[in-house]
Amino acid sequence: MKSSKAYAPGAGIPPESGADSASDHGSTGTSAGYGVGGPLSVDAEWIAPVADGCGMTANPGQSGPDARVRSSDESSALTGQLGLAAPAGLGSSQALDALRDVAEARSWLDAQEAKLVTRILDLQAERIHGGRGTLDFDKALAASEVGAALRLPERTAGSLIEHSTLLTRHYPATLHALEGGRFSRRHAWAVVEEASNLPDVVPAVTVAYESKLIAMAGKTTVAKFSQQAHRLLERLHPESITTRHKKAVQGRLLQLSPAYDGMAWLEAYLPVVQAAGIFHRVDTAARALQGPDEPRTLTQLRADVFTDVLTSAGPNDGDGVQAKVFVTVPVMTLLGGDTPGELEGYGPIDPDAARRLAGHAPSFTRILTHPSTGARLGADATTYRVPKDLQDSVRVRDRTCRHPGCNRLAVFCELDHTIPWASGGKTSYSNLACLCKRHHMFKTEGYWHYQQPEAGTIIAISPAGETYTTRPDPPPEPRAPDPPPF
Repeated sequence: MKSSKAYAPGAGIPPESGADSASDHGSTGTSAGYGVGGPLSVDAEWIAPVADGCGMTANPGQSGPDARVRSSDESSALTGQLGLAAPAGLGSSQALDALRDVAEARSWLDAQEAKLVTRILDLQAERIHGGRGTLDFDKALAASEVGAALRLPERTAGSLIEHSTLLTRHYPATLHALEGGRFSRRHAWAVVEEASNLPDVVPAVTVAYESKLIAMAGKTTVAKFSQQAHRLLERLHPESITTRHKKAVQGRLLQLSPAYDGMAWLEAYLPVVQAAGIFHRVDTAARALQGPDEPRTLTQLRADVFTDVLTSAGPNDGDGVQAKVFVTVPVMTLLGGDTPGELEGYGPIDPDAARRLAGHAPSFTRILTHPSTGARLGADATTYRVPKDLQDSVRVRDRTCRHPGCNRLAVFCELDHTIPWASGGKTSYSNLACLCKRHHMFKTEGYWHYQQPEAGTIIAISPAGETYTTRPDPPPEPRAPDPPPF
């Protein structure tokens, strides 16, 4: 039997009684999640957070130091309750229907998020329009507020604001389709991005294009939808692909994204001809190395050829640009210990790599830490100008801009006196913090305020009066000894 839909237009998410728990289904063991209290337990329904007028409560009676303190004394704007019958009591058809219901409910929530984010932007604009506010500045400041509230990187929050305002103000048909559960937020964002690529020269064509995109998006994956949309765009776009390509080239970039286990992703956004040329050149060289005595796979060979081409020392390397990257090394690791080092912008690295970088790599600045406490070395100053050793100590401590959610590396940030020098603030380890240019400007203009009650602990106060506390990551610690084998 089909389960009831989780979405009702105009009525929010209604209460769901769900199916009766099937207590006669045997448990397959707690390791599989079917035990009492497990995620697939048959002993109880799973109830979503309840909006009871005082905010969201995950379960009756839940409280404690981690419970969210509401910013407003007004009744919660979110109402209703959603429940899920015990998954162990569902058959295949019921489980698939429930899965679709959950997806529809999530889409409804995402649509409401878009409306709320747009409202927050509007309120932000109202606060600053009496000054020097512009649309871009409004969005930047709103992104700092939303990012801090949702614990999102500011760029991610900015993307959320951009897509939300487009959906709410310019593409209400797509927003309505999302709200009705016709597709996911990723689909909705893809529709908006595709629709935005068609200039609104003839409104009727734009509306028809959006309508076709909505119908296409609801039938396939985001990747396939994008391919279909690109083909449709080429038939309708008033500008040639040649003209558009010349503009797109201006956005080319190269970026590094840290991964786990001592690895990272190096990503480049390039014109397709150049990107394909680079790949095929690397691929050709990698294939030439293949043979019966070569143990590496083709994929590994490509990666190694790429690395060799870009990192091999050339005859003029000494005259080239040298990067400056901090590597934090515990003193005992330098002497042969097994405590991991820390590479700026990445995180823990193995002790051997830390020793190698600290001893022989001119592009890396070595920062030593105390062998017992792990404290990083630093010095205070009696002048406004921050001495070199203190700059390095603060940057290594902070690692990134200290605004909540900002991941701009500290080496590219400005050092800010938390208590201004003109107001009696000292040039000291406990009164300096890294702020990127944007957030430093927000502080200087009086929108965001910061406090540093103890060295490295930053309390950020948003334009809306919200407070966020961030603390620096702890220094590397020795690895715990292996447990006995019995």
